[in-house]
Amino acid sequence: MLAYVFWHRPFAHVDREAYESALARFQSDLPRHQPPGLIVARSFRIGPVPWLSDMPGYEDWYLVDGSWALDPLNALAIRGSMQAPHDGVAALADESHGGLYAHVAGEPLPAAQSAVVWLTRPRGVEWQAALDPVRAKPSQVNIWRRQMALGPAWEFAVEIPADADIELPAGWRGLRVNRARVA
Repeated sequence: MLAYVFWHRPFAHVDREAYESALARFQSDLPRHQPPGLIVARSFRIGPVPWLSDMPGYEDWYLVDGSWALDPLNALAIRGSMQAPHDGVAALADESHGGLYAHVAGEPLPAAQSAVVWLTRPRGVEWQAALDPVRAKPSQVNIWRRQMALGPAWEFAVEIPADADIELPAGWRGLRVNRARVA
């Protein structure tokens, strides 16, 4: 299972409710077209991250069965009846970046209220053993690893409940980003 993660933020003059409404329209229309390989699509309002110029924005997670599902998903988003909802929210976006992450541990469906701890490791450190303690707690931890160094975000995304925290492996850097699902 893979996650295409898309970060974006609206232009400064765009009303938050209007932006979220356009985003929700796209997100609600997408599953009705049943793109092959799409498991779920979710959008979250997030706090500031370096890859959005240290400003708050949005984080969309598109869980797919594999990389083969990305082409049909992209084609569907920009043509036919999905083009208007896609173009509507895209016209309001000032900055955007994407990344591809493979699921490595936990339950892959994100909670409505949660946090992501973005992790980067020191070069040369073997990641599986270092993350074993993270996988053990909290019980609802969900770990994703960046694929092929695509996107500006850090190498690992650790989803945790909003009221939980994790202990970072020795020498690793972490950035906690709280998020709330956009209805």
